[in-house]
Amino acid sequence: MQKIISSIVFIFLVLVSCSSEKREPHYNIKGHQSQVIVDMIEAVNQKNAEKYVAEFAENVRVLVGSTLKVKGKNELKENRAKHFKAYPNLRSEIQYLIEIDNKVIMHDKVWLNSSEERGKDIVEIFVFEDGKVMEVDVIQSKDFFNK
Repeated sequence: MQKIISSIVFIFLVLVSCSSEKREPHYNIKGHQSQVIVDMIEAVNQKNAEKYVAEFAENVRVLVGSTLKVKGKNELKENRAKHFKAYPNLRSEIQYLIEIDNKVIMHDKVWLNSSEERGKDIVEIFVFEDGKVMEVDVIQSKDFFNK
């Protein structure tokens, strides 16, 4: 299963890197899980940490590059609040969103400030359990916050 998810992520990145033209978002809201992710991105753009974590499990785990970075809903809420304060012009746009069983895979573009012409690519794999996000694996460039 991990191999399939890795293949899907690879395909996303290849599609995105093939052209520098602005792409329209390509996603359909398949169900509750997809809607949770769409609402989460709306919360990012509103800089609303409370709304961002609304559908996360209390013991959620956030991994970046398969390394545990955040554990628990409260820690994630604090992390997002600090992030939103540090980047007041932060903006995110969903490019692709696919719901497969208990997973939602999203490719989004993120702008940390308004002077950036091109957003940075991020792929996130959300794992749901009992309707809540239990785990997020974030795939982003190692120097994401250094550019």
